[in-house]
Amino acid sequence: MLAPKYSIILAAGKGTRMQSANLHKVCFPIDGTAAINRSLEIYNRCGIAFHIIVVGAMAEQVMDTVEAENVIYAYQAEQLGTAHAARMGARVLAALSDKAEVLIVAGDRLIEPQVLERFFDLFYSQSCDLAFLALPRRRPSSLGRILLNPDGSVLADVEAADIRQRQIYGEFRAQVERGKKLSRERMIQRILQSFSDEKAAKAFADLWEVLVTQKRTPQREEVLALIPEGMTRFDFVDREGRPFSLSPEEVENTPLYNSSVYLVKTGALAFVLERLERNNAQGEEYLPDMITILSQSRNADGGAFVVRALTIEDENAVMAFNDPAELLEIEAHVQARKQQGMVPALPEGDHLRRLSQWSAAFRDARAGKGGASQLREELIRLYGRDEELLEERIRTYSRLIEHAATVLGGDEAVLLVRSPGRVNLMGRHVDHQGGHCNLMTIGYETLAVVRPRKDDRICLYNLDTERFPDRDFSIGELVSELPWDDWISLINSEEVSHLVLSAGGDWSQYVKAAALRLQKKFVDRRLCGVDMVVDGNIPIAAGLSSSSALVVATAEAMVAVNRLDTFPSQFVDLCGQGEWFVGTRGGSADHAAIKYGQRGKVVKVTFFEFAVEDILPFPKNYSLLVCDSGLKAQKTTNAKDQFNHRVACYRIGTLLIKKFFPRYAPWIQHLRDVNTQNLDVPLGWIYKILLHLPEKTTRDELRELVPTAQLEPLFDSHRPPEDGVYPIRGVVLYGLAECARSRYFADVLKDNNLEEIGRLMNVSHDGDRVVRHTPDGKAVAYAAPTDNSYLLGLINDLESGDPGRVLAAQLQWQPGAYHCSIPEIDTMVDVALSVDGVLGAQLAGAGLGGCMMLLVHEDAVAKVAGALKARYYQPEKRAVSILRCRPISGSSVLLAGLQS
Repeated sequence: MLAPKYSIILAAGKGTRMQSANLHKVCFPIDGTAAINRSLEIYNRCGIAFHIIVVGAMAEQVMDTVEAENVIYAYQAEQLGTAHAARMGARVLAALSDKAEVLIVAGDRLIEPQVLERFFDLFYSQSCDLAFLALPRRRPSSLGRILLNPDGSVLADVEAADIRQRQIYGEFRAQVERGKKLSRERMIQRILQSFSDEKAAKAFADLWEVLVTQKRTPQREEVLALIPEGMTRFDFVDREGRPFSLSPEEVENTPLYNSSVYLVKTGALAFVLERLERNNAQGEEYLPDMITILSQSRNADGGAFVVRALTIEDENAVMAFNDPAELLEIEAHVQARKQQGMVPALPEGDHLRRLSQWSAAFRDARAGKGGASQLREELIRLYGRDEELLEERIRTYSRLIEHAATVLGGDEAVLLVRSPGRVNLMGRHVDHQGGHCNLMTIGYETLAVVRPRKDDRICLYNLDTERFPDRDFSIGELVSELPWDDWISLINSEEVSHLVLSAGGDWSQYVKAAALRLQKKFVDRRLCGVDMVVDGNIPIAAGLSSSSALVVATAEAMVAVNRLDTFPSQFVDLCGQGEWFVGTRGGSADHAAIKYGQRGKVVKVTFFEFAVEDILPFPKNYSLLVCDSGLKAQKTTNAKDQFNHRVACYRIGTLLIKKFFPRYAPWIQHLRDVNTQNLDVPLGWIYKILLHLPEKTTRDELRELVPTAQLEPLFDSHRPPEDGVYPIRGVVLYGLAECARSRYFADVLKDNNLEEIGRLMNVSHDGDRVVRHTPDGKAVAYAAPTDNSYLLGLINDLESGDPGRVLAAQLQWQPGAYHCSIPEIDTMVDVALSVDGVLGAQLAGAGLGGCMMLLVHEDAVAKVAGALKARYYQPEKRAVSILRCRPISGSSVLLAGLQS
């Protein structure tokens, strides 16, 4: 999760409404901890590295109170408004960085970590110049009002004091326009209903001078001169540049409030600070004017600034205090959360139904009875209208519910969770390098009946008791045995290594992975456990993410039962990081596919930051066949070392590129960043960069090139390879080419360019291939070229001016050399490609066993299945395992509204 490097915390104000002459507002304790220290702890936990605290009144006390070490102070000598305070902080920030993102927030704000993470996700995923937190209007407040355009985009912020000022101005002007005579005493009385004496003098300036200093009632013409019509309304410009006005009442009734929590690029902040004015009701520079200025202005390129609001429905998730009563509210909330300890189990009605109700509903759904229409419609939404698939799923759910009634011992209230397997049509091995993946969920899934518990135990049952025996564990007991500083330290610890080795791939490890990662994320609360009765038909160790499906199913159950505040991209990241617990160091592509899958669609996603970039139709009249080789890739054996070895090659290659080409280092965070657009270089230069990487190297040779502190964590992720070799160049070339293929794949899929789709699949598999078959069927060793002459030839092709050579030299058509296939899968691929109607075929999943997949016209399904049976399954004496797949919906908790 990306986070801003800096914060500016505003703590210079006097806080007069706290009615304390001896204690600054941010120093007031909340549950024994000063408010500012509580906030700093949260900001640090969310990844902010440095904090600039703006002090003024009681500066020494604030500085003595702050406990954090990653703090710098800025001084505001005169309290001239929040924007002026931010300006003081921005001056300090400018000395640290000329280009950054910064969180600007008042020192009395108490923000839930989950809100900040969602906030950061919005800012970075939508490339914002400014993002801010908004609150729904629930009660009268002094917070600013947020105005939106008709299309929902941000228009402006208007502060409460300005609304009150213009309401009063409007009343006075309207009265004299109607011929009514004004009274000096009544005018003063009306103003003092909304403003103190001191603030009234600023808000009404010349009028106040007449009323109070000159002690007279202004006449009609004087009132009209003192109160121009423009001071009775608010003027704006819409997105088409047309001016329009709103009355104070219209502004007052807007449904959103400004919480005054901002995340902004320093360039946009500088733009605002140059344009701030003090012609407002308080005579101050308003920081909230940043919203209006950026929303109503154009940037240096003539485009609109990107301004987004994140609305937080829970008013307790973003809290602040201006007086003792509000501080007591916060204290009560914190104490209630603390005493609560464990979240109570879900009440019936929140996805929970009795087993007998679920059973009856599925019987009715099978029979097509009207009473089950909601359940049947939900199943159609999830699986489509294929009656054969619907019938099979209904039977499976019914069998699981029946078994759960026996295991759980009664008519318990439960929820139903489903988590499908997945395939990645293009973008293999690159999700953890920030590449794209083109994902689809398949009609094979893990199902679970879930009963909430009141303690923290997780009890596991499976229909297949021979392979998956009953297991149970306590989250708290597990936590007590492990280091708890941070997730990376935990999964790298000796204790976890011992657990992984002793468990030997036991299925409960994947459940522990999800539960532990969620408990670590929501560290301030003890999670409730569950009883889970599980069934599934995803082939195991076949590259279809059966293990990730169990991780996601567990996370879905725990999030629902504990009512955890997660959002989809965070959910995906937590599942991906959770699976590190079992020993692999992959990315989140599997979990993204399982969560985001859509029926009949292929979902294009990117990582770091995670985003769904496109949703594309699966080709009409084609099926994806997933064919199991019968050879399993066991993540608990040598395969895990090989997976992590390849990931290490990627990361070492990235380190070497940054070492050899330091001018590009600031623009390279992940391998995917080595591309023509990001580095602003021609493709030939990418090939020249690759020429600097060693084709084959050893640990000792790498220690001469890369600092030990960077290498050793990568080496620690796997045992030394048997041949001692790290094929850096071939792996990196594969990664860069696969990133290019995964970007291009979505374009050709959108254009329904079937020939190009097949070609991309075949080239991608060549990068994993270990053997190729001659025309007479003989298998010969295969290694895609990666030597100097090959790369120099590509450079020459690009410079030749020959269109055919230039196209052939494009990055997406270079296989690279990742080598994670096996001879058996290469045989299956070559058999499939020999059949007319097959567009393309390639390895499915991480490799070293498992499955291959092929895209085939529906008319040729039987023919290719027959060829595989005759030329692979029968000669190898293996059971035929060919799954015909089309996309179904991603993971979910069943929502159907059943009759009580």
